[in-house]
Amino acid sequence: MTVVMGLTACHENLGERAAREAQDFTKKSCPMEISEGIIIDSMTFDAATETVCYHYTLSGILDTTLTEEIKEQTKEKMLDGVRNTPTLKVYKDAGFGFHYIFRSHKDKKKVLLDYHFTKKDY
Repeated sequence: MTVVMGLTACHENLGERAAREAQDFTKKSCPMEISEGIIIDSMTFDAATETVCYHYTLSGILDTTLTEEIKEQTKEKMLDGVRNTPTLKVYKDAGFGFHYIFRSHKDKKKVLLDYHFTKKDY
């Protein structure tokens, strides 16, 4: 009985795994330029809402000129990523949310884009 309890104590739950993976990704890969003017700064996990959050910075023309068309295209690309990324399957199966925040390079407090997807979206 003690051996079984000891073995199960070593296993992390899905929320703990998400937090660890977000922290590992941030340490190993961030900041990382995704494309010209788009940098991923970090990835976090909010255990209270079971939401994986991606934090980006936009610079250059994207920092100053975001049309409604670009905003909608970006939203669709983010949602397509949630729907089609195999590594997110375990989180989607658990009903986790996905949040994408894009901030201005010129003014880090200014949120330029903010998308939150829940199970009903994907």
